[in-house]
Amino acid sequence: MNILIIEDDAMIRQGLQDLLELNGHTVLAAADGFEGLKLAERGPDFIFCDINMPGMSGYQAIEAVRKNTQCHDIPFVFLTALADREAQRRGMTLGADDFITKPFTESDILAAIAARVRRQQPLRERIEALLTERHREANAQWSHELMTPLTGILGGLQLIEAEADTIQPAELKDLLRLIQDAAERQQTLSQKLVLHFELEQLKAAPKPSPLPNCNAADWILTGVASVAENQKRSADLTVHCDSAELPLHGAHLSRAIAELVGNALRFSQPGQPVTVTGTRRDLRYCIEITDQGPGMTAEERTGIGPFTQFGRRWREQQGLGLGLAIARSVVKLGGGEFSLQPGPGDRGLRVTLNLPCL
Repeated sequence: MNILIIEDDAMIRQGLQDLLELNGHTVLAAADGFEGLKLAERGPDFIFCDINMPGMSGYQAIEAVRKNTQCHDIPFVFLTALADREAQRRGMTLGADDFITKPFTESDILAAIAARVRRQQPLRERIEALLTERHREANAQWSHELMTPLTGILGGLQLIEAEADTIQPAELKDLLRLIQDAAERQQTLSQKLVLHFELEQLKAAPKPSPLPNCNAADWILTGVASVAENQKRSADLTVHCDSAELPLHGAHLSRAIAELVGNALRFSQPGQPVTVTGTRRDLRYCIEITDQGPGMTAEERTGIGPFTQFGRRWREQQGLGLGLAIARSVVKLGGGEFSLQPGPGDRGLRVTLNLPCL
């Protein structure tokens, strides 16, 4: 196994390197975080990193590693003299897999490596198999996004188990809150992934089953309400929808609207308006969602697809890159048209769903 050590103390760094090499590992060693980030791009299998280092702390190092698509899913273990739980909680929120307190023993190091490998490999193998099967999606960096919440869940549970006899109620509540947040994020990602493949199967069916009818206004409002409350942006939303019966699953329509409105809120600033309208025009129903965010380039607007994320030039991306693809699939199943255009005055984005109605 190729292992990277980021440690400013030369004696500790050399001692750990000798220990790992004696156990058959290949070692890269860095004396500070900046050098460590360069070596991380070589794709080591494991990273040990000190927290308190001059120039770049271990916290800053792991943030940079987790943002780098070349090395964001490498197991990352902190070596630290900080035994307090606040330091451990901060590391967990940044995606650390484990903590080893100095001074450490050979068994501490080897056990940490073995535990991470056992925990991560089965999931990694399943993800790699899925990527191999679906060549189009193979270029997308979404496996890390699926594994990140699991790191928080497993790390929090491990910390509770290790400190069960001494942990205080307030600290336990903080840890449980972290675990719950990670579990909810994992649930959201899983639901979105399942929905994407469900829609793909429906589109590929040789004889699609007739879709049930739904009331457009009711399901649009349901989708809007779910994301507005979560993002605390209800005051920025304006919604006006005519009633109409559409040949769609109501839950699918609601999820499509939730994805589109969620994007509009994420890529605009608090106080900027987001407008949702649903207008019946004879036998067509037109849904428009507009925002005043940075919008999308013409190339981006024509390049939407599953597992495709658009940086919109200034926002860090999270998620699976499925929102627009899910919305477009729902519209296609309903026999409609999906389009992206610049918003009013060439500001922001206008998403249009043009559907047949009954």
